[in-house]
Amino acid sequence: MIKNIIFDLGNVLLKFQPSEFLLRFTDDVEYIDQFVPKIFRSRVWMELDRGIISLENAKSNFISKYPEEKDFLTHFFNHWMEMLTPIEKNIKVLKELRNLGYKTYILSNFIKETFTFIGKKYNIFSLFDGQIISGFEKTIKPEKAIYETLLSRYHLLPEESLFIDDVLFFLKPAKKLGMKTIWNQPETDLREELRKFDILI
Repeated sequence: MIKNIIFDLGNVLLKFQPSEFLLRFTDDVEYIDQFVPKIFRSRVWMELDRGIISLENAKSNFISKYPEEKDFLTHFFNHWMEMLTPIEKNIKVLKELRNLGYKTYILSNFIKETFTFIGKKYNIFSLFDGQIISGFEKTIKPEKAIYETLLSRYHLLPEESLFIDDVLFFLKPAKKLGMKTIWNQPETDLREELRKFDILI
């Protein structure tokens, strides 16, 4: 029986759509298409998620690597966290799960400074019994250690736990440890998926 519901943050509870967001600043879709992967799929961004460099250091690193894009990079780093807004339909599901007596947790690759920023801006983190944030733990999904940290710190049994993530690859280690999983895609009806696990919501 499922007792613990574990949520990723980006594109599960918080909107994270860089390409869409950057249309605020430029209508050059080709430029956005090359800008997004070189930032968000870079070694530097992975180090941010792992908590071993700061956002300021990351900005300096990118500007040093792409000096011709200094103005856009500066603008991006000044504003990018504004795109992280609550996905209200899933926040509602989260609140209902709490009311039904389920324990709720966060397991997310997330930058330390960004987590602090979001915590001050939105009152959602009070809805959780615990949280494992990569930037504070120095380990990231899909590394086995971050999943094991969640289970051990909060004394969770994997067979009683359900993990929701928008990245299919990040669900595999959870499955190997014995957790149930939901792949949350843009078209996913989270309420419907939860009912498949006899969670009557």
